[in-house]
Amino acid sequence: MASPMASLLQRFDNSSRLLLCALISGQWGAMAAFQTLQRSLSMEKGRQHFNWQVFTEKLCSQEPVLEEPNKTLTMKPVLMLLPVLCQRNLFSLLLIVQSTVPKDCLSCLLQASRKDPNPDLWVQRLRDLLQARMEERSFFTPVLLSSTCQQQLKHLCQKIMTHTSSNANLERKLNWFVKLENPCSVPAGNTFQSGSQIRKKRKAPEESLNLEEENQRKRSQLEINLDTEFCHPQLELQDVGTESTKNELMLDTFGNEDVHCLSSVNQFSFKEDEVEKRIVGQSFKHDPVTEVPGPMKNHISKLKELLEMQFDCSNGTGPPELQILNECTPDQLEDLCSLLKLSDCPENELLQFCCWIVALSPELGYKKAAILAEKLFLPRVLSLTETASWPLTTALMMFCSKYPRPVCCTLISSIVQVPGQGLEQLRLVCKLIEECLEPECVKLVFSHIIKVPWTEDLLTVVHSLLERQVELSSELFNVLVLNLCQMAQAFESSVHYAKLILTLLTKYQNDVTLGHQHHLSCALDFNKTILKKSLQAALKRVTSR
Repeated sequence: MASPMASLLQRFDNSSRLLLCALISGQWGAMAAFQTLQRSLSMEKGRQHFNWQVFTEKLCSQEPVLEEPNKTLTMKPVLMLLPVLCQRNLFSLLLIVQSTVPKDCLSCLLQASRKDPNPDLWVQRLRDLLQARMEERSFFTPVLLSSTCQQQLKHLCQKIMTHTSSNANLERKLNWFVKLENPCSVPAGNTFQSGSQIRKKRKAPEESLNLEEENQRKRSQLEINLDTEFCHPQLELQDVGTESTKNELMLDTFGNEDVHCLSSVNQFSFKEDEVEKRIVGQSFKHDPVTEVPGPMKNHISKLKELLEMQFDCSNGTGPPELQILNECTPDQLEDLCSLLKLSDCPENELLQFCCWIVALSPELGYKKAAILAEKLFLPRVLSLTETASWPLTTALMMFCSKYPRPVCCTLISSIVQVPGQGLEQLRLVCKLIEECLEPECVKLVFSHIIKVPWTEDLLTVVHSLLERQVELSSELFNVLVLNLCQMAQAFESSVHYAKLILTLLTKYQNDVTLGHQHHLSCALDFNKTILKKSLQAALKRVTSR
């Protein structure tokens, strides 16, 4: 039996479902959803953008609901069935993207929201603000808070500033408190001006400056120690080897590019991987002495019951027992995952658990998120023999939107390094790259994938990375071109390889240097696919720039 939230999500199309997953991902769901919309706009022009009409129609459609306590059957808009946190984030998002949303869609959503007999106060204020923006054309932004709340907030800020008056660093962090002449409206732009005036009037004590200099000295020393530890020459030689030397010599013929670019990439990737592996490795080294304490076991029993009952976090938060994830150690979290049998629980329970995870506050640290990514998804994904189910895909996308870096370093990195990667696993990786990852995480996946041997199926993942058209460093781009040129003869009949070269010449034509053009021209001589003429024409367009 699917949870109520999962049942609601199934009624939406893929793009709307992804937007809703971002909206329910936590307190920053509005910004996550905004970034999701930005990614859809940055895709190729031929792809359809987000359809607000379809999204609004689904949210405003009527749904039969049994109302407590008399079990009365009533009709409610789907919008009112969403968690309160999701509704708050939705109206916050609408305030951000108001100019791009059709006015009739906004009106329908406002009308549907007013049908709630007991509205959430934040939803009500956000809705009223959106209504005011639609009706008024003023240079003044209405204040969300009531006069009573404004007065209470003012006293709170003054109290904080009084207690921190002796600490210049804290004062700089709290300079958002500005005494407004008109408490009913905030003229655009004045806040930053007033903040700068306050900063100019403050004088940091000499002790604070000395403390800041001491902290800066310690940070510099720490960076030196890290560089010494992770970039030891002997380790570099062991990691790079003779193959890297050959690659570096070949890159020297790319023109005026830095001859050490490949070794720089290897050093950077090696350093980053060592940090990631050390962090995760320390977590995964299980101490046999460490066990889950008795009180935690009681929480685990309760969580098992809630999972089986499909407990719905309608208020935007998970069950209170879930706070055990923040209270336990990484070793205890591994035991907890084993006791909950998260690696082989039904997929509808997995989806429910991920709904709780994305609503958890405060957020989990990197170590714990990496452990969950491994325990929840890695065995399931590696064992796929057919297309991943909807609950598994949705759960993974929700988790990835909330904790992208642990997913990249623990899950995606493990999948691409498996010899003879399965097609279904790589399809799932492509979906995450296309719909969930931010540009920085896309670069992180690039740094992982350039270090493994490329197979025919793995080319589809590289193609998805290039389609995102993120800005690559010259070092990464050089290694990418080098890999493609070295594989030209092995993939002479591969259409996937030909499409990859075509995407490179189309999306990154401004990054292709004269040295790149020469080597790509030699690589195209090996090509035996029907796309050879298209490839040569694309290269010619780059050459004629």
